[in-house]
Amino acid sequence: MKKSTKIIAVTVLALGVTSGVMAYGAHSAWKTSPEEKAEYLTEKITENLELDVIQQQNLKALSVTLLEVFQDVRSNRNEHREMVQQLLSEPTMDQVKVLQMVQQKTQLINDRAPQLIASLAGFLDSLDSEQKKELSEHMGEHMSRHQKHH
Repeated sequence: MKKSTKIIAVTVLALGVTSGVMAYGAHSAWKTSPEEKAEYLTEKITENLELDVIQQQNLKALSVTLLEVFQDVRSNRNEHREMVQQLLSEPTMDQVKVLQMVQQKTQLINDRAPQLIASLAGFLDSLDSEQKKELSEHMGEHMSRHQKHH
């Protein structure tokens, strides 16, 4: 595969992921803010897994971390939209600009990943084996339902 083809493929993939994150952030079906959705999901998880106080604190910490990462990823959203519009209007794609956009978002995610993983591990490690099993089953069902639409 030629270098230019690889760059275009990575760019399209990165823009797709970024667009997906932004679309997810819009919560059009939920008609709620990301904070409200996080609160609702935290309550549902707490209720369904019958979390104790420490587990609830770990889940809340995970929720806060996820919201922070989400907000960081969404930062400069309007600027990125304008840049994409500009790139689309040019006769040839400025591959350097697109690659910089992709690298910027990738670096942001890489920078936040350790904190996110630590927060996730803090929550998951506080669960007992029965709660982990129930969570795993629920995630499997959820993934199965959503795979049918794709």
